[in-house]
Amino acid sequence: MAWLQTEVLIIGGGVLGAAVARELSRYRVEAALLEREPDLGWGSTKANMCIVCQGADALEFRPEYKRSRLVWESIPMMEPLCRELGVPFKRIGELTLIRNNEERAKYQKLKTRAEKVGFTGLRFVGRDELFAMEPHVSREAVGALYNPDIAVVDPVRLTIALAESARRNGVEVHLETEVLGIERSGEEFLVETNRGEVRCRFIVNAAGVYVDRVARFLNADEFVLYPVKGFIGILDKDLGHLVSHEIHMRPEAPGEMNIVVPSVYGNLFFGVVLRLGRKGDNSTTKEMADTALRNLRKVLPGVSEGDVIHTFAGFMMFRNWELGWHECVVEASRKVPRFVNVSIGYPGVSAAPATAKEVLRLLEKEGLRLQEDPSFEPRLEAPPSFVDLPPEEQQSLIERDPRYGHVVCRCETVTEGEIVEAIRRGANTLDGVKFRTRAGMGRCQGGYCTPRVIKILARELGIPETEVTKKGKGSELLPLRSKELLG
Repeated sequence: MAWLQTEVLIIGGGVLGAAVARELSRYRVEAALLEREPDLGWGSTKANMCIVCQGADALEFRPEYKRSRLVWESIPMMEPLCRELGVPFKRIGELTLIRNNEERAKYQKLKTRAEKVGFTGLRFVGRDELFAMEPHVSREAVGALYNPDIAVVDPVRLTIALAESARRNGVEVHLETEVLGIERSGEEFLVETNRGEVRCRFIVNAAGVYVDRVARFLNADEFVLYPVKGFIGILDKDLGHLVSHEIHMRPEAPGEMNIVVPSVYGNLFFGVVLRLGRKGDNSTTKEMADTALRNLRKVLPGVSEGDVIHTFAGFMMFRNWELGWHECVVEASRKVPRFVNVSIGYPGVSAAPATAKEVLRLLEKEGLRLQEDPSFEPRLEAPPSFVDLPPEEQQSLIERDPRYGHVVCRCETVTEGEIVEAIRRGANTLDGVKFRTRAGMGRCQGGYCTPRVIKILARELGIPETEVTKKGKGSELLPLRSKELLG
């Protein structure tokens, strides 16, 4: 007997899988999402610069690419989507620095091409206007190309909200569920997982860096993908005032994207250093860190190594690495009916809204019947963010629930009430709490709040503190109590 039976099975709980799940929840369709990790958005989605609404780079986003169309169609969708789901969204604009006439000529061509595909808001700013907009950037710049469309979001919060909205509208979401094999049986797929067998009629393979491996179970890997590792650094929030736009400088070597961008929370992200890598190896290297910091100082000369509070690496799946262009995989298999592969690579978060709609068009073409569900509820109430509330609302919240008056994470001013609400809405690990509330993301990187969050998790989940994990089984934080160590 099958552990789970559904009409549409989505494999992968990153932003693309969650967006497809949410789009399916608009219709009277039985659907389920499987994610191998203990939470959502922990793969390529979280290893992200948080930028959305790209597409004006007409050399990168060429009209003949499906990826370009999905990015362009997503631009007007992103802000309303974030508003519906209560996810932070901030329009910041982009300044691409110009240091000489050669660069200006290059960006003039880019601007002309962008205008031909509908990006009419780009304009050049001179040196005086540039330094009025961004007084701390390098004095080597003689101007910039300004793109007002660029925005930032919280990719993990967006993914969690998409999945939560889907779940509330009827989609089943199963975490810590890994797909181990897939077979065809007549008009059904038999999917082997670590929790039992799943039967379904349609599969959406949005398995992130493992999308090719899942497709290979059915010989549906009709594409080649290269795992490209990207290095990103985060600066102390105290330096957040240095930049208010995304700042981009032309890279001087292949595999480098010289970007500085403010997050929705005030930190500055910098990077990206790209290298071909091995799946699962999310380690950073001194070479990548040194390169990223050296490039950062070309944009913001005053930044030092001591200003970096965290670094990380993640993977994007590219169809082509050496030629410098990249097309996505969003297509029904030519060999296996009712099986759809989904991989954007870069920029997956930006393209997610339109990609979800494209996947539904493909499913419908493959035979899925879509009937709108009149009970679909698009809005999702965001959990309270104590630090962002005005004083009178903070006081009112504390009066209703005194736990909001107890600050657990001092760096980010995260309260016990917020942590409890995050656990109530699905967090069951330290990282699950961190990505929902930012507890542990400040200057001390959890040095102060981690023991306190562990206590709250243990209390709310009804488990011993020794069973609390950082990111699931095998990452227990307190394997022994001190009295056990003492004999």
